Amino acid sequence: MKKTIAMLGTASVLALAAATAAHAGTIAGRVTDASETIGLEGATVRIVETGQTATVGADGTFRVTGLAAGDYTLRVSYIGADVREVSVNLATVSDTVSPTITLGDDVDYVENILVMGQRGALNSALSRQRANDGNVAVLSSDAIGQFPDENVAEAARRAVGVNVLNDQGEGRFVSIRGLDPNLVSTSINGVRLVSPEAEDRQVGLDVIDADVLSSVVINKSLLPNMDGDSVGGNVEIETMSGLDVDGMYLRARVAGLYSDLEQEFGHRGSINWANNFMDGRLGVAGSLSYQQRVFGSDSFEVDGGWDVDESVAFPNEVEMRNYQVTRERTTAALNFDYRVNNDLSLYARTTWSDFSDQETRNRVEIKFEDAEYDDVNSSGNLAVFTADEMEIDRDVKDRLETQTIFASDFGGEWLNGNTSIDWSLSYVYAEEAEPNRLDTDFSYEFENGELFTVDSTNPLRPELGFGGGITTDRVFDASNYENSGYELTNGLSQDREYAAAINVRHDMDFGTMPGYIQYGVRARTRDKKFALDFDVYDDDSLLLSDVVRSVEYGQGPIGPVADPSQVRDYFFSNLGNLDYVGIDSDIDSFGASYRVEEDVMAGYLMGSVENGPLRLVGGVRVEQTDMAARGYETFLAEEDATVNGVVLTEDTVFVTPTSASDDYTDVLPSILARYELTDNVIVRGAYFASIQRPNPGQFAPRILVEQNDNNEVEGEFGNPDLERLEADNFDVSIEWYPNNDAVVYLGYFRKDLDNVIAGVGYENITLNGRFFDEATSFINLPEAEVSGIEFNYQQALDFLPVEGFIAGFNVTASDSEATLADGRVVPLPRQSDSVWNAVLGYDRAGWDLRAVVSSRSEYLDEIRGGADEDRWVLEHTQLDLSAKYSFNDTFQVFGDLKNVTDEPYRAVTRPDGIDRVEQFEEYGWSAVFGVRVTY
Repeated sequence: MKKTIAMLGTASVLALAAATAAHAGTIAGRVTDASETIGLEGATVRIVETGQTATVGADGTFRVTGLAAGDYTLRVSYIGADVREVSVNLATVSDTVSPTITLGDDVDYVENILVMGQRGALNSALSRQRANDGNVAVLSSDAIGQFPDENVAEAARRAVGVNVLNDQGEGRFVSIRGLDPNLVSTSINGVRLVSPEAEDRQVGLDVIDADVLSSVVINKSLLPNMDGDSVGGNVEIETMSGLDVDGMYLRARVAGLYSDLEQEFGHRGSINWANNFMDGRLGVAGSLSYQQRVFGSDSFEVDGGWDVDESVAFPNEVEMRNYQVTRERTTAALNFDYRVNNDLSLYARTTWSDFSDQETRNRVEIKFEDAEYDDVNSSGNLAVFTADEMEIDRDVKDRLETQTIFASDFGGEWLNGNTSIDWSLSYVYAEEAEPNRLDTDFSYEFENGELFTVDSTNPLRPELGFGGGITTDRVFDASNYENSGYELTNGLSQDREYAAAINVRHDMDFGTMPGYIQYGVRARTRDKKFALDFDVYDDDSLLLSDVVRSVEYGQGPIGPVADPSQVRDYFFSNLGNLDYVGIDSDIDSFGASYRVEEDVMAGYLMGSVENGPLRLVGGVRVEQTDMAARGYETFLAEEDATVNGVVLTEDTVFVTPTSASDDYTDVLPSILARYELTDNVIVRGAYFASIQRPNPGQFAPRILVEQNDNNEVEGEFGNPDLERLEADNFDVSIEWYPNNDAVVYLGYFRKDLDNVIAGVGYENITLNGRFFDEATSFINLPEAEVSGIEFNYQQALDFLPVEGFIAGFNVTASDSEATLADGRVVPLPRQSDSVWNAVLGYDRAGWDLRAVVSSRSEYLDEIRGGADEDRWVLEHTQLDLSAKYSFNDTFQVFGDLKNVTDEPYRAVTRPDGIDRVEQFEEYGWSAVFGVRVTY
């Protein structure tokens, strides 16, 4: 019914088209600051006599067509500048005039707050948001540069309604309005990005350096000319064009990095250059950045949950982890824009990012669940254990992970009177590789009554105790720990997509109301595959003491650990003498590998009409999806298991290729309304339908079955029968722009979701004709919903006695619920009830100071067997500081402090209603300091 109403509204907009207007006069001008060198993107140009409007592009240009001969008044508005009216004359219906309109003449250009510094960044972002048809948030390059952000994800989290999920204390995945990052799409210069992640659709935006950006636009409402497979919204990354500048532009940045936890230095540098040639017809822009960051973390984790059935609650297994990370990030962009003539333009844009993460993890696992619980001596919050075949493992992971994203796009636009045609051809490739990852384990079994304790007075920071004497000696004696195996992993995930699109727009009058009709088609073909080569080796000749080292660990006595470089040298030097375990190797290699091919053909029809202060945009998009996938059924039967009536005499692996396919068609209407109550108050409303296809790892027909010698069967399944998630999305908001230097925004959103995809666990069930004692897979949940309120306030505080202060605050308060297969109602995973940012800045006399607080409430991270097993990530509040001083327009020094208060990452379970730690990870604070040169 909702879609039907929206489609009727859309049809009403389109039905207003009677015929294309006969007028052909054109006003094609440019809006700049007082220097006439910087285009004011987002400025609004209104033809007073006709009501037609145009939004100024990144290069400062605008175009209005379909005008009769005569005199016209252009009314130009931009946040931070007074409105200007300019008169122009079209001598004939075929005439074209090209006025250059300057704003901000009354501003001293030495401190041109219209376009420079925090004030300039605020003006630019608010102007673009105000002019847009839909609900968007904009971050300009200057705004991004004012925060201590390492990458695109960290830059995006400053926008209202945006939360970021971290990896090793650094922003990685973007969540919009609390939805899973897999429900958020990402594009760069209009090209949809694919994911290097092996299982998912989500794009880790830590791959792309923030220094190469021109702006980031968060689209929260979709139009018919946008891809329909996004429920949360779209993150659009924009890089610079050479046509955005009037002359040569050069910005270079060199900085040092410091990590407090590791007490190590890193470095970063970037250069951005743009220029135009051939009398401004050819624009060339390039960016290059490199960063090497050395940092680490200390983590205390619990595996296997907490036992709350004894007299004192205790963790079944404790893990102490020390991470040492060297992260390198290289990003390059090269863009060409060519105006063949006034009617034809061409472009070629490329972006390449390479990300490497060299990580070593030393881990100590203490398995209290295998010890004897001492009920007599346990009391209060102190659990006491005596060892009886209790194992402590000391393992090391030595892993290099690389991710590459490459996006290229060639296209153009042709203008013919009231008609414009644009087209594009794009290719995107993403890859994630783990070459020669080596995991090595050393273990020792305690079986002589050694004494251990766990004090959970603080359930988020339990304290471990060793009984002293012989227990302590054995725990910390490296010569006790024997090698218990190696795992050599070579994983490669590849995702590529080819796409082509063409769009046609006709500007016309609907009676006396200006508007347009637009239609187009887009084809995408995607191929994602993952190949795993997993090899297991046994070796009992190496002791931990042969490769030992020590590390600093801030959460307790971690003891001796393995040196990853010594272990790697030993492994490859002695590889020929190690015992290869073929059974274990085949299980994981075949069980993880898959290939999914996805073809999407889309077409759309949309239109827009303006009637005074009201603008309507509506349309419908149709997407046809064809999917095909291949994988393996991998069946491990242990020795003495019975298979097809035969008792096996040895462990056996059976591998069978599998395949699956699916196809479906989606009709996705949308309608957006924008109404100017006054010159400074705008009301917006929107409805759009969207979908989200299953993640490749969920859809792939991978089946992993294990049958033990007692004929108990466990299984893991992909599910190619999954339906795509379908969403009805509603938005309404009001924006007030008081005093032309601020915004107050209040919005409400609601998303009704059908066929939400979730993991599921089974017991004693028959699947695919086979009985399973336990099995896991993916299913569609009947329905879910998420709704919330957004508030945003930003203002230059010019009314204070001291000039130069800027303040901002945004908050999103949301609520969600989904009904699980067992009837349990839970919030949507990864959705925080509240996310807020507060900013206080000072920009005056060369100084640019900023303090930022970012906070989110707790969220459900993993749905497990019940509320007592679910994993929650607790609230996180982070303070970042930034200081810059500009000696002149060219030279600037800066310093940033990130995570000033050393905020940890905390995840818990609630087995008895108490927050009990599952992960407590500390990163320390970090600093960036350097110089920036702009010419």
